[in-house]
Amino acid sequence: MSTPIYLSASEAATELGVRPQTLYAYVSRGLIRSIPGPGKQRRYDASDVRRLQGRKDGPGEGGSRPLSGDEVLETRLTLIADGGPYYRGHSATGLARSSTLEAVATLLWDCDTDPFAGKVPAPPPAADPALGPIDRLMMAVAAWPAQDRAAYTLSPVLLAEKGADLLRYGVAALLDTDPSADPVHEQFTKAWTVEPSVAPVLRAALVLVADHELNTSAFAARCAASTRAPLHATLLSGLGAFSGPRHGAASDRVSAWLEEIDEPEDVDRVIGGRLARGEPLPGFGHTVYSGPDPRAECLLAILKEQAGGTPFVDLLPSVIDAGNEFYGLKPNIDFALAAAQKAFSLPEGAGKLLFCGGRIVGWIAHALEQYRIPEQIRPRAAYVGERPS
Repeated sequence: MSTPIYLSASEAATELGVRPQTLYAYVSRGLIRSIPGPGKQRRYDASDVRRLQGRKDGPGEGGSRPLSGDEVLETRLTLIADGGPYYRGHSATGLARSSTLEAVATLLWDCDTDPFAGKVPAPPPAADPALGPIDRLMMAVAAWPAQDRAAYTLSPVLLAEKGADLLRYGVAALLDTDPSADPVHEQFTKAWTVEPSVAPVLRAALVLVADHELNTSAFAARCAASTRAPLHATLLSGLGAFSGPRHGAASDRVSAWLEEIDEPEDVDRVIGGRLARGEPLPGFGHTVYSGPDPRAECLLAILKEQAGGTPFVDLLPSVIDAGNEFYGLKPNIDFALAAAQKAFSLPEGAGKLLFCGGRIVGWIAHALEQYRIPEQIRPRAAYVGERPS
């Protein structure tokens, strides 16, 4: 077994070409592992440093510089650390054990009063039955000004209430139901006609996916908010990014191969077969967490508590062990969502809908925070094409 190489803080910062403060930020976000060193110093995993440096030094062709790894703005919403996301200093995995999505919304939105105390909005307009839930939601959000006279307001006094209305309205569009004052997880439980024992898993899933710092859809929502687009338009920006197959559909890709596993002998056949064909294993590994995704660990633990003893849930440890043995990776939140979908026979795409319903809270939170920042987001590109002679 090879011995890991560790660097001092100055060595790691020099290799990365960053200040020590940026190195420490990478560690807090789980991008670089560290261990105690001599005295009060710490040592930093050289493989993580060099992998991150490789991402920063990609080839200089148009579009090839990855927009990841470096902090581009400040936020008070979510910290990503070894224990997972922390919403304004509160552990998301801890909140998942007891809080509703609405309670997390009031935390992320920094509310002084309850924005959910008002009346429930009217139902979204009827949509073409051929539309899927995400497209139905985007159509409903685009039509929001038809029912809200103050849809374009940017008043800080009103925005949290507008956010609460849009959450209820958006969940109704996703589920093809009428807006309700019931907690969001109960709305999912009723719409999918599942047993009450499923509700704690759905509640936890919604809380765990509510926000995850500056992911692609959150950044899209913030860009729109920085132009002072109204709240519903910032949601459309986030939804547009979420609808891409590399973001919102991640749990669907997990479900596609997880559906092939029903018996113990299926585990090595399915996962080993993917490895032999050179295929990735969706649901394992994460670009932010170098180790396990704490959100997945939390949701899978709650799933075991609620459905332990059922054949599929009892198979999950074998699936996770095989993913680690064959790919060297740990499960992420998309795997946990897909596992819950299969364990409870939830509708097709249920993991994606839970992800979207919970993330509405995060998109609104990012928009509200961005409205308080005077500058418009306008990064610069590194031009690598032909120059005028």
